[in-house]
Amino acid sequence: MNVDLFIARRISAGDDSGRTSPAVKVAIASVALSITIMILAVSIVGGFRREIINKVAGLNSHLSLYLSGDEEGLLDFTPELSQTIRTTPHVTAADLSVSLPVLLKTPDTFKGLYLKSIASGSDTTFLHSILTEGRLPRPDSRELLISRGVASHMKVNAGDSLNLFVVADAVTGRRMRVAGIYDSHLENFDDYTVYASLPFAQGLVKADSAQGSGIEISVDDIENIPQVSSNLIDRLNDALLKGDLRQNYSIDTLMGRGANYFAWLDMLDVNVWIILTLMTVVALFTLISGVLIIILEKVRFIGVMRAIGASSGRMGRVFVLLALRIAAKGMLIGNLAALAIVVAQSLWHFLPLNPKAYYIDFVPVSLNVVLWLLINAAFIVIIYGVLLIPARFVSKISPSESMRFEH
Repeated sequence: MNVDLFIARRISAGDDSGRTSPAVKVAIASVALSITIMILAVSIVGGFRREIINKVAGLNSHLSLYLSGDEEGLLDFTPELSQTIRTTPHVTAADLSVSLPVLLKTPDTFKGLYLKSIASGSDTTFLHSILTEGRLPRPDSRELLISRGVASHMKVNAGDSLNLFVVADAVTGRRMRVAGIYDSHLENFDDYTVYASLPFAQGLVKADSAQGSGIEISVDDIENIPQVSSNLIDRLNDALLKGDLRQNYSIDTLMGRGANYFAWLDMLDVNVWIILTLMTVVALFTLISGVLIIILEKVRFIGVMRAIGASSGRMGRVFVLLALRIAAKGMLIGNLAALAIVVAQSLWHFLPLNPKAYYIDFVPVSLNVVLWLLINAAFIVIIYGVLLIPARFVSKISPSESMRFEH
């Protein structure tokens, strides 16, 4: 049997009645609360990052290819261009798109925004997930998908009609039907974007089936976007030099179009580090204070142990093990509490948010197992290092003087 651990267990048991010391209870509660808050902070920021990136990526493509500023006319999605894009490593899809400014008008009001096409066969999973009313526009139909904010401004619902105008060489008008209404809570996109089928959008700009204003490109992982962008630019330049392509292109990335949202996420990361630091300091302060209180309560015991031959190093180890035992109980409680909250929030979304301020109507959570383990491992290492402070205090207690302390 480990004698040091046995003594630590006996001390942590409290008084003769077996009741836990109040100092031990406070230290356990502090550690549990700190671990719970740290895990929840990391989980919530991870959830925000996942949800916001999914929203921005769902409303935009990972990469957008369009004609450079010195080119005029429409982009030709030639077989050579398609081959160059689709054979680029990590590219999973490439769809022709059309985007143009339009004006929506009803008898009472009007609104200018951008019409964006939905290609037949493209991945519309995200658009379906944010539908609040109706459905997506049918291919080659005079139907629109508008945001809840635009629908409220125009005073229309799914199934209602309104007029759409395109101002080019001449004003072109179309009578449109609202097929559906969506709400992504990203007002910068929602308030200025309306969707229609690709064939209908191509008809508005007088393009054939292989022409558009850009190409939306998807990659297998968002982390690969910079690499794919650089690689694709090099491949396009090589194809231009060889004469396989006849137009100059530019590439825009998801990070550029959603820069303000990603900056907001980076700010949340800074807040998490502040929370982790503060909670660690609070837990350590309470834990050390609790151990020091226990040491003061056990001064007579320490003196007796020193008198019968226990070394100062052994007594220091006893109180370090005592503190680690307290910390372990607190960490177990804190981890269980945090995991319970994360699971419950993932299933039932019982903690709401104001979507106008946070771009989502519930608190998102996403627990990264690696980060969870790192938090616990780092916490244990820091606690062990800091607990050498009360251990040194034990070594300074004189057996002769401690015997004068009374219970």
